[in-house]
Amino acid sequence: MKKKAAIYKALIKLALPLMFIQVCQASLGLIDTVIAGQYDYRDLAAVGLASNIWTPIAILITGIMYALVPKFSAAMGKQDVATVAMLLRVGKRNAIVLSVFGFLLVQLFAFLMPYLISEPDVALISQHYLHAIAFAMPGFSYMLLYRFFNEGRGSMAPIAITGLLLLVLNSLLNLVLVNGYLGLPKLGGLGCGIATTITTYCALAVLMFLSQNSLKKLNDGENKCSLIKPTHLLLEGLPIGLALTLEVLALTALAFFASLLGTKVIAAHQVAINLAMVIFMIPVAISSAATIQVSHYQGLSQPSSAKQTGLTALTMAAIYGSIMSLVILAFGHNLAPLFSHDPEVVTLISSLIIFIAMFQLVDAIQMVAAGILRGLEEFIKPLVTVLFVYWVVIIPISYVIGVKGWLVEQPDIKHIWIMLTLGLTFAAMLLGAQSYIQLNKKQFVTQAPTV
Repeated sequence: MKKKAAIYKALIKLALPLMFIQVCQASLGLIDTVIAGQYDYRDLAAVGLASNIWTPIAILITGIMYALVPKFSAAMGKQDVATVAMLLRVGKRNAIVLSVFGFLLVQLFAFLMPYLISEPDVALISQHYLHAIAFAMPGFSYMLLYRFFNEGRGSMAPIAITGLLLLVLNSLLNLVLVNGYLGLPKLGGLGCGIATTITTYCALAVLMFLSQNSLKKLNDGENKCSLIKPTHLLLEGLPIGLALTLEVLALTALAFFASLLGTKVIAAHQVAINLAMVIFMIPVAISSAATIQVSHYQGLSQPSSAKQTGLTALTMAAIYGSIMSLVILAFGHNLAPLFSHDPEVVTLISSLIIFIAMFQLVDAIQMVAAGILRGLEEFIKPLVTVLFVYWVVIIPISYVIGVKGWLVEQPDIKHIWIMLTLGLTFAAMLLGAQSYIQLNKKQFVTQAPTV
């Protein structure tokens, strides 16, 4: 009983600062949406669509770099400082590659926006926003490296402080640049992109400064011969990045489906997605905590503790999802007027908030189950599940029903959200079952008696 209580305590202790960190990060997109929406609904639509372009790229980079977290955690569990130093050095090399990749890809999409968006005004704002965001990619890649270094070690204070800085500074810069305060010109949606870029490099500088003491302790390991090749680590993180990216790209596809239904529908859809993402950050934090703790116990060859941690994380996710569903149903309709002055947009947002409440439980379970699998270094199973659920089930059916109007009286954004809810339920069932099987399998293999 004491062991079970200790596992609960360790997981909650790790998850709480991660919750704060994830909510701060997700709030950046929400703040962009609020400020752009108050400026003009066209800027809201443009920033929303452009965010759906660069966010999958950022998520891909995040997923590839995330392969460092279980490795840092396992190495720290064994007190293997030399391996931690090697991982950090290899991570720096990969950050350079991913910085160039991210910058070029975002710039490419910036030039393509007039061909992807039919509304000329919206396309131009999106293009300018992406040109600015591209310059944030190098800072973002290195910020991930130092964040995951601290996460893998269980040192959350530097990341929490940096997350708070991101939130406060980005909010202030958005207000000033979008609305033209302090004598500056009104930049609208472009101001959101410039604010994000400036904030990213300020946050990177702070995170590196706060990590200095920990980095100095690794000097002894810097001269060790590296047994980890950068390309191997990139390839190992690729399934994580692809799984996360395919999930976000599915939301991007749904956003562009919404764009076929009108600019105001785009605006409402983007607000709903951003609200869902902020609420979703708590399960993401629990998932990250589960990844770190499960991999930590795997490194210590304690499969029973790894199993208990996984089951505890799933229980926490289920409780959170149930509570949030009730809260959103009770109070969610009060949020819509904060995002727009347009009555039609407000009505659309209110109607979509109901769907956010409907999928909270299953969304939390599927995310935490995926985190458990990553802690066990099972990277392919979440990728295959996401690929099948989103791209074989949700996307095609959402298009033919929500956009083309098959089997319904007329196309409607609500039909797209119904399919999203059903798809997330299916994903939760598959990933939940896989995580439970793998936790038991790892325990059996490790504890099997020798002959």
